Amino acid sequence: MKLCYRHKCSTAHQVAPGLWQGDAPPAGANYGDFDLVVLTAYEYQPKAGEMDIDVFHAPLDDDPWRPPTAREQAIAYGAAREVATRLRKGQRVLVTCAMGLNRSGLVSALALRMQGTPSEQAISAVRKARGDDALNNPQFVRLIRGATRR
Repeated sequence: MKLCYRHKCSTAHQVAPGLWQGDAPPAGANYGDFDLVVLTAYEYQPKAGEMDIDVFHAPLDDDPWRPPTAREQAIAYGAAREVATRLRKGQRVLVTCAMGLNRSGLVSALALRMQGTPSEQAISAVRKARGDDALNNPQFVRLIRGATRR
């Protein structure tokens, strides 16, 4: 799926029923197909009211050399809980980060884990949707593998 506005496009792919993952959408993108967008790129956090959709702000860093801090883990788990809640209600959710690979993949996979999906299956679903480069941050993969249904 492409989200476009004035010739600037981003792409999103379906990870699971109702769950989509993609790169940072351009300002003014049409979100008509979604009920919620989750913004995980700390460098892309439009202010409330700048987007015509429910927005969950979950600014994360994508540093493959250090484990996520306790605060970053809390942010990721909070976003994943919101995603899982929305999916249980039958809503459609778009999780984004700068490239649609790691930070968005972390939240998407954690949301799947919260719904009972085994770790490897959640990781595989993200990679199948977004490509082999998705979830290439080993720190995020460790976090997903250690996650429980919270």
